[in-house]
Amino acid sequence: MDHVFTGVFDPEDAGSKIIGQIYQPGDWDGTQLHYLLSSEDQGAQDMVLLLEGLIHQAGQWCAKHITADLSLDSDLFSAFRQSGFSVLAKQRVFRFEKPWVGAKKGINQWQIWTSSDVKAMRGLYAKLVPPVIQTVEPLTKRKMLGMVYYDQDGDLKAYADLVYGPAGAWVLPFLHPQTKESPLELIGQLLEDLPDLNGRTVYLIARSYQPWLENALVSSPARPGPEQALMVRYLALRQRVKAEFPFGAVENGNPEPTVPLAPIKNNQQ
Repeated sequence: MDHVFTGVFDPEDAGSKIIGQIYQPGDWDGTQLHYLLSSEDQGAQDMVLLLEGLIHQAGQWCAKHITADLSLDSDLFSAFRQSGFSVLAKQRVFRFEKPWVGAKKGINQWQIWTSSDVKAMRGLYAKLVPPVIQTVEPLTKRKMLGMVYYDQDGDLKAYADLVYGPAGAWVLPFLHPQTKESPLELIGQLLEDLPDLNGRTVYLIARSYQPWLENALVSSPARPGPEQALMVRYLALRQRVKAEFPFGAVENGNPEPTVPLAPIKNNQQ
């Protein structure tokens, strides 16, 4: 069951109200900040109070974390910091307002993925995405079937997660850095192969852990947006578990093993 909560903070000094919304899909253990509405004269402490309220609500849903996208030059950055948010990665959104035909040299087309593609997608995701981000962002948002790209040898070289809305399409591509085709060619082909756009604007996300993608998009006709921070607020504490007995093979290499170890005791009856 999906959860949606809209919080409103009404200052006692008759200032402007602040509104924020969080969302948790039924199959996620995390929550996403959808939007914040505030005025320019809003105090940072008021924003902190609203964020704390949203954090409390996410905890009621047993969420393990909240993620948010925020411009690095935003006046709200300090409020997020005070509320315990930290930066996981940076990203830039590139806006394609018109159909764009990239340079093609007979490359393959992107296809809508099926269940048979998931194993290869997991392998590519594990190679490209840092482990700290894998803990808060799934392989796909699963809002709709995304796209996959296989090279001439039948190897998966890219996939794209898709979310469609009334006015635009959100596209998060994952491209292997070593492909016969250039990233610009792959993106150009992806834009041509996206299904059911119906005139929607395409918002393509380039994350800092894929610098080859952003470098390619800079030379495209897309309009780049401001640099953003992918932020997270953890709601569950990760605790290191120590061994209850000496284990030389582990202690020689790592005196504080990250894998929980416990003694096995014989149950004698």
